[in-house]
Order: sequence, then C-alpha cells, then structure tokens
Amino acid sequence: MNELMSLSRAPKMLASSAAPSPVLTPEAMTALAHQILDMTTAGVVGIRIDHMATGITRVSKNHVRLTNNGDALTLQLSTQFGRRGEVGLSINQLDPETLRETVQYAERIAHEQPGDPAPGLNVMPISPRTYLPNTTWHESTAAALLGDRHSTVPLMVQPLVDAKLRGTAFVGVAAQATMIATKQGMLALGHSTDVELVVSGWDPAGTGGAAASGWAGQVSRDWATLDPAAVAVNAVRLAKLGANPVAFEPGRRTAILDRPAMAQIIRAIGRDYDYDATMMGVTPLSDHKLHDKIWDERLTLSSDPNDPDGGYLPFDNYGYPRVAMTWLKRGRLTNLAYSTYTAANNGVTPANLWPESLRVVGIQDTPGAPPTVEDMIANCKEGIYVNRVADIEVLHSRSGVMTGVTTGGCFLVRNGKIDKAVKDFRFLDSAYFFLNKLEMVGTSARAPFGYAPWHGDWPIAPTIVPPVMVRDFNFVALADAV
Repeated sequence: MNELMSLSRAPKMLASSAAPSPVLTPEAMTALAHQILDMTTAGVVGIRIDHMATGITRVSKNHVRLTNNGDALTLQLSTQFGRRGEVGLSINQLDPETLRETVQYAERIAHEQPGDPAPGLNVMPISPRTYLPNTTWHESTAAALLGDRHSTVPLMVQPLVDAKLRGTAFVGVAAQATMIATKQGMLALGHSTDVELVVSGWDPAGTGGAAASGWAGQVSRDWATLDPAAVAVNAVRLAKLGANPVAFEPGRRTAILDRPAMAQIIRAIGRDYDYDATMMGVTPLSDHKLHDKIWDERLTLSSDPNDPDGGYLPFDNYGYPRVAMTWLKRGRLTNLAYSTYTAANNGVTPANLWPESLRVVGIQDTPGAPPTVEDMIANCKEGIYVNRVADIEVLHSRSGVMTGVTTGGCFLVRNGKIDKAVKDFRFLDSAYFFLNKLEMVGTSARAPFGYAPWHGDWPIAPTIVPPVMVRDFNFVALADAV
C-alpha cells in the first residue's frame, strides 16, 4: 500500500484534548483507513467515512417535548479492477470481521463488472494536494453536545413564562468528522462543529384573534459565543412589539429585510452559480457573461472554507481542494463553480463546487459607519420591516423568482419609526430583482435559520448576510402565518 498523505489536518485541540470526542478522532479515522486498505487487492480503492453526532432539544408550549441524541456513522467503500466498472458499498459497522467481509464482497462483484473505456476521476493520477487548514472545530461545542446544552433550556423558556407568552425553542448541537482516502495515496480529513439556538414566542390572545409572534436566534461554530438568555429576550421583545397586528394592503413597498429574512432568501441561490446548470439554461445567470452586472454594485458574494463565521471542510466529495472564491464582486459576475470533471474538460482552475457557505458583504462608498437596522428605519418614509421569512420555494429557476411568507415580526414603518404591527404577507420576488433596488446595506453576520426543511436537514450551511433596505419589494397577499 502506498503511504497515505495526510494533507488536511483536524485542529490540534481535537487530537490532544483529554475530553472524549463525540465523533471519531483523526487518529482513529486514519488507522481505520490503513486497516481497510491493507485488506484490499483491487488496484483502485476509495474510502469515505462520515460520522455525525447531534443533540437536539425541542420545546413546545414552554415544555420540553423532544430530546434526541443522534449518532450516524457511514463508511463507503469503492473498488475497481483496471477499466472494469466501479463497485460501491456502504456499511455502518466497523468491527474487523464486517470490514473484511465487505471488502471481499465488493471485490468479488468488481471482478464481474464489464469494462469501461473512459477512466473515471478515481483512477486518474493523484498529484500532491494542499488543503486550507480545517478551522471549523470548537471544543466548547463538542462539550455542549456531551451535556452542556441541557442547561440552556431554562434560560430560553423562563423569559417566555415571565412574559406570559407561549413559545417554542430549539437547541441543536452537532459534531461531524469526514475522511476520504484512496489506495493511490491520498487522504483528506476534517472535523466541524455547529450549534444553533432559536426561540419563538407568541401571544394567542391578540385582538380579534390575531396572534402576535416574535422569532429570534443565534448560530455559531463555537458554543462559547452564544447567549441563550439574549435570544429569549429578543423573541419576547418582538412578540410584545407585535401585539394586535392589523391587516395592511399588500403591494410593492419599501422593505427592510433583517438578517434572518435575508439568509432564508440567499440560501436558496447557491446552486445558481453551478457552471453546468448555467450552461443548460436553468439559472438566472444563464443569460449573462462574466463581468455582467447581476446585483447592485455595493454588494459582493463570496465563500471561503476559512471564513471565521462560515467556514466549511476544505475538500469536496472526491478529496479535491476547495478554495476561497468570489462569485460576485461589486455586483458583477466573476466566477462560476466547476466540478472537478467539468474543470478538467474545460481547462479551468481551480475546480470548486457550488458554494457551500455564502457571505454577502455590503461595500460602503460613503464615509461613516455602515447603517444599522435602526438607521434604516429612521431613513424610511413608509415601508415594511421583516424580521424573518419562511416556507421558501423557488418557482422559476431561470429568473430566481421565489415565494415565502413573513413570520416572527412584521411591522409598518412610517416617518422613521415603527408605526404598528401588521399581519404577515406572502411575497413573490427574486434576489436578482430586489438587490438591484438597494437603498441601504448594513454589516454582515451569520444568521440563524431555525427549523427550515425547505433548505435541507439541520445543520444548514452557514449564511452570512447584512440587513438591507430595498425599493419595491413585492408583497402579493396577506398570509396566515405565525
């Protein structure tokens, strides 16, 4: 067996910590790769190990309704002899007997595969690879997963009880380990943690049966940076401010979209930057060329494995490096995402999959500090403040038009002040439309998501966005949402 090249290392604190790790350590995963590769006789062997540990607590009507400690381990083995077809198997047991039986079974089937005249990515020569450092693991979060998260629930529920509100809460903590190894001599290894706290409070006794709600959350890779009590206090504040909402005429109006609202919308556009989909004519970028104006020139869109707020593992599903990319610079298209195969065929470097995490940054062209949400409200003659949106659905991939509903705090702004709470709206708009009608843009921070199955399973990849004020946002109807 060729010597494995360990090119992407987990943080030293994971390997040296005396505390137990909720997922396989780098040493355990590397030893497992050696053990499996020593059992194989095939010329081409690939191994991928994913180990995810999660701790989730859900609160409904101020009481804990569910606590779930999840542990999911998957080992994927692929074998290939010469130009014969590749065979892949998945297992979730790591004892030596099961590993040996799996290797023997896979190789027996691989011997029987028909020939394939075109070599796949897994049989291409592997040149030395350099990965960015893996910066997404935090010991504080791993410790919370093993017990500390339970102490946060009273801190999040008691403010709801004190305010005589009903509420829901979510505490999610996750740790993940991923390794990709091949018999050709490559090993990519990374670990990550994530945590999210969410509180939603509402008063069901509003005037005319209208319930007022307030939603707040915090999210981070690092448990130590979160403040559970502050999340609850913010949710209570919004719920109290939203008491007795009134119906207001839908239409195209100035909108102040806070970070939780922006994150839900921006999360839905990541795949738009895929080169293959764009060349097929099914993304909003299909009618554009590089350097065309896509958004307002004050906005930049990027992704970076080492982003301090939204980093991710620095390699893709084949073990190829992922690097920092700028997709839009001052509103203009600068890059598309090429898969490894497409990049090789088109002579493009670097290969990079569509962005896993997204950072939208507002560029201030005038002196002074970036505006806050309060500044936007103070500069708004009439408009709608939106705390969060939900139930996102892209209706037309070519234009990026999507729909969703406001929730967790929706207010009429008049003459620079919050005038009254209004009932929720359904909207119909596209980020490629309203971000060309930008009035003001604030500072960027990672935004919480909460329960958002329309974006996939939790945890959801980081999205770092600013609050914005835009013209003519399209509110199309009232919506019964809380």
